[in-house]
Amino acid sequence: MVKILRLTYINLKLSLKDIGNYLVMFVAPLALTLGINFIASKSGYVADTALAFDIRDEGAYAEEILQSMDINENIFFNEEEKAIDLLHKNEVVAVYQIPEDFTEKIQEGEKPNIKAFKREEGNVTLAFEMRLEEEINNKIKREILIKEGVIDKNSELLKYAARADVILPGDKKLDREFLLAMSMIIYFIILSSSTIGEKIISMKKQNILSRAMSTANRGYEILGSLCLSILAFQVLANLAVIFISQLMIGFSIPSFPIVLINIVLASLFSITFTMFMTRIFENQGAVSFAAVIFSIASVFLTLVASESSSFPQVPLIIKNLGKLTPLYWLMDSVENLKLFPNALVVLLMILALFSGGNYKLKNFIYRA
Repeated sequence: MVKILRLTYINLKLSLKDIGNYLVMFVAPLALTLGINFIASKSGYVADTALAFDIRDEGAYAEEILQSMDINENIFFNEEEKAIDLLHKNEVVAVYQIPEDFTEKIQEGEKPNIKAFKREEGNVTLAFEMRLEEEINNKIKREILIKEGVIDKNSELLKYAARADVILPGDKKLDREFLLAMSMIIYFIILSSSTIGEKIISMKKQNILSRAMSTANRGYEILGSLCLSILAFQVLANLAVIFISQLMIGFSIPSFPIVLINIVLASLFSITFTMFMTRIFENQGAVSFAAVIFSIASVFLTLVASESSSFPQVPLIIKNLGKLTPLYWLMDSVENLKLFPNALVVLLMILALFSGGNYKLKNFIYRA
């Protein structure tokens, strides 16, 4: 244990002297987190964007959605000419015509088609359209849950909505900004695997690993010290990211132990995954490519597994694949403020990768 700590200290000093580590493990994730939060905060409906609506819906969902978005101006019912007239007078930038079967389509679990009339092409209405699509998707999701018997239309629908906003135990609410910040941090930690792979390959080319191996140090001691040094730097950097993000964005951290443990687990997985991939490919380009592909696939599979009701056409086997990714278990832990069995599952993945990365280490170090 003393050997591992001594080697960890040596490797950590080398990491602290590398400016590239600060850029990749601190500056980049902080910029990404703040940038995504800024974009997300601007994605709601902007009151300065003047819009008009011609509602032909025979149900009530069109009005409900507009009310939920705090829209109460320039709303017409079966009066297309009046709405279009506002567009011609340049009083609005767009007119949205909501069809007769709007409510019916949603109740059937289908997306309705909304016509849009605009003065010119552009993205001035993009924020509104993204918010509108989100509201429609939420309605469709609820209708699917009702059809499948997950919730009752009359008595359980409101309870479901409450569960979507409140996380137990302790009646602690999770800020949307906190969830977004944690998801970005965890994703970026896994994505940073390529940088760790470059460090390992660089140490091999500079004969740092071979010199360490020529001493009394064992393979697991060398790999363990590398893991701990990178882990210490990465955890400290990402804790700084979450605290600076909290200070600048203003969200609350409901459970610091949950945040800390998930950052540690994400960092350990990133490190051991890279070591395993480096042992297989021994080429920085291949390791970087594998890390990027794995990160993108993890996001997609996690999204499908977490929101399975939103992807009815996706095969069940694909949905279940998401539960094999660490991102799924880490985000589930953050969203539900729980560690078991999430931490155990991710820890088993880490141990498997560490064992594979340590296999025949001498052959890897001394191979030309």
